[in-house]
Amino acid sequence: MRVKRHPIIEAKEQSEIRFFYNEEEVIGYQGDTIASALHALGFKVLSRSIQEHRARGFYCAIGNCGSCHMIVNNVPNVKTCITKLEPGMVVMTQKDLGKII
Repeated sequence: MRVKRHPIIEAKEQSEIRFFYNEEEVIGYQGDTIASALHALGFKVLSRSIQEHRARGFYCAIGNCGSCHMIVNNVPNVKTCITKLEPGMVVMTQKDLGKII
C-alpha cells in the first residue's frame, strides 16, 4: 500500500525505479528503501529466522532488528529498511546466513 493522498502531507509523485526481486522485474519509486518498495508491492516476508525459519517482515525500519536482511547485488545481510532503492538492483530473499533460496 502506498499513500497517494493525505490530508496534511503533500504526496508528490516520484519517478519509477525498476529493479529485480527474486528474478522478477518490479517497480519502486524514487526515495523508497528496498523494504518499503517491496512492502508497497505486497511482499510482506523479507527473510526467515535462522533456527525456526519463521517469516520476518518490515519491522523496525531503522536498521536495528535484522528482520529485513536480504541479498542485494550478491551481498548478503543487507539491511533493506535503510538501503535506498537504485535502478537495476538485484534483490533476493535471504535464508539462514545469506543463502539464496
